[in-house]
Amino acid sequence: MVEAARICWFSKAGKYWVKPVIKKIEVYITNVCNLTCTDCNRFNNFNFRGWQDWQDYADIYHQWGTLIDLKAITIMGGEPLLNPTVTQWITGLGDAFGIPIEILTNGTRINKVKGLYDAVNRSTKGQKNHVSVSVHDMDDFAEIEKNIIEFLRGDIVENPRLKKLWNPQWQWVDRNQIMVNGYQQDHFDNSSIWTGAGGQLLLHDSDPNQAHDACTFRGYESYHFIRGALYKCGPVALMPEFDKQYPFPLTDQERILLNQYRPLTVDNFDDYHEEFFENLNNPIPQCRFCPANKTQKKIFAIKKSAQLD
Repeated sequence: MVEAARICWFSKAGKYWVKPVIKKIEVYITNVCNLTCTDCNRFNNFNFRGWQDWQDYADIYHQWGTLIDLKAITIMGGEPLLNPTVTQWITGLGDAFGIPIEILTNGTRINKVKGLYDAVNRSTKGQKNHVSVSVHDMDDFAEIEKNIIEFLRGDIVENPRLKKLWNPQWQWVDRNQIMVNGYQQDHFDNSSIWTGAGGQLLLHDSDPNQAHDACTFRGYESYHFIRGALYKCGPVALMPEFDKQYPFPLTDQERILLNQYRPLTVDNFDDYHEEFFENLNNPIPQCRFCPANKTQKKIFAIKKSAQLD
């Protein structure tokens, strides 16, 4: 949800504008994942490569911190704990926006990242960063819980206030009030990418309005920061990137459309932010490539070899 702050700011271009207030943005930092989950809506079930180094984008996100009023941030992927600079993303985004950070992980590597506990154990405005774990296969729950307990320090304690605030299915809180929330997420909607005859990877050809009406990204207002730019959703940013690695069988006009979406950036903010936010919750032409008929089914989360590049 985007609202208007009451404070007016003076931009570098010499214009007054009203600072937008955004409820939540998901910051996507890697295409790489160590699980292959059927119908992953960010395509990480394929050998999708590429990750973002925090130092390459640090200045951009600090500029964003002066342009928008952001209430909540979730770092995600892919599997964000496979990003070698994930702890820098946690501390850097916290400093840039002045709010606590949520890290969304599949839980398989939570106790394998050097410095992760210290990065999570930071307070901003009286609140600590925290970890959320999506359990994609309940057969793995015991192992994931073991990983979480090894990650935390001291006895697990009950904190009714935190449990009521976040309402997770499972919650683990340690002596330092570091919190890990767990959620069962083993059913996904069908993805933008589907497999045709002979194993060919395809995009949909839908009515954009119908696809937008059915979209869970729209329903949850899942806006995305990817490579320092703000997108309406994950797929509109990631489909062109995936197409460069594994070209879809598109016509020239379809490929132009796929790449035509214009994200909001710190460079075009002055001239484009009003139009961008005004239309943020409306259908876009690229909705054509997403499914109009959503079908949810149980996924199969299979461990795979994860390559960064």
